[in-house]
Amino acid sequence: MAKMHHFFPTSTFFNFETVRILGTTSYGGADVAEVLEAVATINANDPSSWQKAWATQAARAEALAKQASLNGNRDAARGAYLRAANYTRASGYMYLPSPPHDGYGPMMAHPSALSVSERVTELFCKAIPLMDNPVLKVSIPYEDYQMPGLLYLPPESHRIPNRKIPILLSFGGADGCQEELFFMYPAAGPRLGYAVLTFEGPGQGIMLRRHGLTMRPDWEVVSGCVIDFLAEFSAKNPHLDLDMDSICVAGASMGGYFALRAAADQRVKACVSIDPFYDMWDFGTAHVSRLFLSAWMKGWIGQGFIDQVMKAMQAVSFQLKWEISLAGWFFGLSSPSDMLLHMKRFSLAGARQKDGNEYLARVVCPVMVSGSCSSIYVDVDEHTRRCYDNLINIPLEHKEIP
Repeated sequence: MAKMHHFFPTSTFFNFETVRILGTTSYGGADVAEVLEAVATINANDPSSWQKAWATQAARAEALAKQASLNGNRDAARGAYLRAANYTRASGYMYLPSPPHDGYGPMMAHPSALSVSERVTELFCKAIPLMDNPVLKVSIPYEDYQMPGLLYLPPESHRIPNRKIPILLSFGGADGCQEELFFMYPAAGPRLGYAVLTFEGPGQGIMLRRHGLTMRPDWEVVSGCVIDFLAEFSAKNPHLDLDMDSICVAGASMGGYFALRAAADQRVKACVSIDPFYDMWDFGTAHVSRLFLSAWMKGWIGQGFIDQVMKAMQAVSFQLKWEISLAGWFFGLSSPSDMLLHMKRFSLAGARQKDGNEYLARVVCPVMVSGSCSSIYVDVDEHTRRCYDNLINIPLEHKEIP
């Protein structure tokens, strides 16, 4: 296997997130020279230098976008606004939520978290009118709130002949936003004749930062609201020619887990799940001693001790500190031990379901599930293979693991 270049040899985390940004270049989310310039000013595991580097690139890209707009260069303006939005997202990525003042309740958002998120949306929305295909802003009812969404439609010249427009629902995961999702499916789907819908649900993006809504394990409730909305929206807008009988769901990482949950809905006709976890507890405790976990589960070790151990580990690992802080924020918790126990609810395993049955047995549509052998988070055999093997009601020719 060929080895990739490591931008930060001493920080797998910073290297991973840099590659994540660099991976958006194909669809205009980054420029190689700008990324290299930013990397040159970042110190490994130093969130302050990370924030400054990407904020600098965001400001420069925005200035280029404004100049291109004044010169009537539509393509250059669109690309620069997309990069400005993505770099702004990156600038706030390493922000750390803080523990509650009284020691109880959820982690508190970083003071700049909401303003950065709003700025990402503002910059991205400036690119929308410059795109080559129609993009509609939508509001999706969820409980007493409205989830923000973007519906990307194919241009007439790229419609699939003699049929309605198939729909792809693109799910975000634990740490992204719908503007970043653009560089996956929305940038490519409309060119292939697909409509693509992105949105931010509980525990994600604006819904977390503005409304404080935490993430829920039964994502089929959220995706069900989205499909209900699409059905009503399509009925009210028949001229859009959306095909409600051709809905596909897709997501990566936690978004891959969400896609598999959503695929149990009979209205979903296909599913793409990239790097999903099968059970978040197994994922979160993968590198913890089994004897240690057993002692905790049997009550021989208290949660207070677990919290102290995790606190000590965070002092020597910025990545772990960031991961625990983020999890506490989108779970609405502050105790590391509570977070780990809460992870048990995010599972496809039958033993974790209310009815005791394997969740994936409900899925009957075609599914592709994939995993990376070099993933820094999800083990292929432990999670990807288990997801595939437990799709027991799908014929072999209708499920695939690359």
